[in-house]
This record gives sequence, structure tokens and C-alpha cells, in this order.
Amino acid sequence: MQNNDTDHIIHAIQQVCQTRQITCLHAIESGSRAWGFASPDSDYDVRLLYCHQPDWYLSLFDGKDTFEFIQNDLLAVPFDIGGWDIKKALQLLYKSNAVIFEWLHSPIVYEQQTDLMTHLQALSIDYFQPITVFHHYRGMAKNASSNLDINTPIRLKKFFYLLRALLAAKWILTIHTPPPVIMMQMLELVDQKVHTEILTLIDIKHTQDESYIHQLSPIMISAISALWSSIDNPTFADTKVSTITPLNAFYRTVLRSV
Repeated sequence: MQNNDTDHIIHAIQQVCQTRQITCLHAIESGSRAWGFASPDSDYDVRLLYCHQPDWYLSLFDGKDTFEFIQNDLLAVPFDIGGWDIKKALQLLYKSNAVIFEWLHSPIVYEQQTDLMTHLQALSIDYFQPITVFHHYRGMAKNASSNLDINTPIRLKKFFYLLRALLAAKWILTIHTPPPVIMMQMLELVDQKVHTEILTLIDIKHTQDESYIHQLSPIMISAISALWSSIDNPTFADTKVSTITPLNAFYRTVLRSV
């Protein structure tokens, strides 16, 4: 990522927060740039966790707790920014929402109230429900494979979306923790030949645009089939649902800090 792009993004975050009268708690990159397989023309997908002034939460009726803003002329590639209010984010975390886990652990952080987010990251692991997050990623894999014949030349972008979702689902079954955001950190799940080939494909994607078409090798075609097989008929141990009390306490801490 170019430093100039980062400066533009941080400025856009500050402008959006000022316009919407919100406080940024955590601003990160999501999508392929955070996952570690961006193309030169990949979108910037900036995501925020934010809060309003305390009085906003004292209304009889809830206000809008999300936003999305797209600016097509900010950077040389597509750019969008969106976010969730902290109350909504904590409610989703309590339900073991996979997206919240990804946002909390993105490797690309633009702005952050570090003490608060470090606390929330530590809390989050108590709300990880393997079966819920597993089905999220298996569903992503099914969507990514829809109308996709990996025996024929395909867009490398689509292949990586499928591969990452399959690896994340297998990670949950194998390691029993939230999957890493960076896909390369999950390559311990495959054998060395597949590992090496994936790294080669990542290098190719870093140099080709989003429309690049690639013919997968027999090794990768077989690896995808093996990953599908590895996540069939999963079994999960019973997990205890944590109390909401720590999240309520965190929520109050955030509002007092504004």
C-alpha cells in the first residue's frame, strides 16, 4: 500500500466521522488487501467500528447503526468506507459473527483507540462459537463455487475467495479458534506442494489485475477437492455461551470515554 493512499484514507475516515458526528474506535482494511492476496487494482474496503455521543443512545427509537459511503475519485482504484455502531457490533459479537472477528484482527489498521480495542480483542475469544463461524465460511465457499468450474480457466480472484473460505472452515474444525485474517497463515493446513503452489499463485495475483484468468494445475484442483472433503459432515463439541455481562461493561466504558 502506498503511503499516499494511506494518508488519503485516514483523511477520508476523519471527514466521514466529523460529518456524521461519530467517534472512530477502530478503522481497518477488509477484503483481499487484508487477506494478503490483493491485485494492483483491488478495491480498498475500509471498515469502522464507531460510537455516537451518549445522548444518541438515549432516544426512544434506535437510530441508524450502520453506514456506507463510496467515493470513486479518492484513489486510483475503487474505494468505499462503511461501519457499524459499537452497540450493533457488540450484539453481533455476542452472536459469534464471523465478520466482527475479522475486523477486530485485520492486519491493516488505519486508526484505533488502542486500549479499548485491545480489551475488546481479548474479550472476543469468549464469544467464539465454532459451529456458527464454520457455517459462515462454508457458506462463503459454496457461494464462491457457484457456477465456477475449476477445471477450466477461471478468474484467479474467484479462486482465492473459494480457497480462503475453505481454509477458514477447515481451520475451525482443526485448530478450534477463529481463523487468521491473512490467508497465508492458514497454509499449514495443506501439504508442502500445495503450500508452495499457493504462494506462487499469490505472487501472480500481486502482479495481475482483478480480471486475470488462470488455469489451475492438477495439484490445485485436487487440493480444492480435498478441502471440500475435509469439511464434510463436521462435528462440534458443545460450547458454553458466555454471559453478556462483560460486553455490557465494555459498552458502558466506551460511552463514558466519549
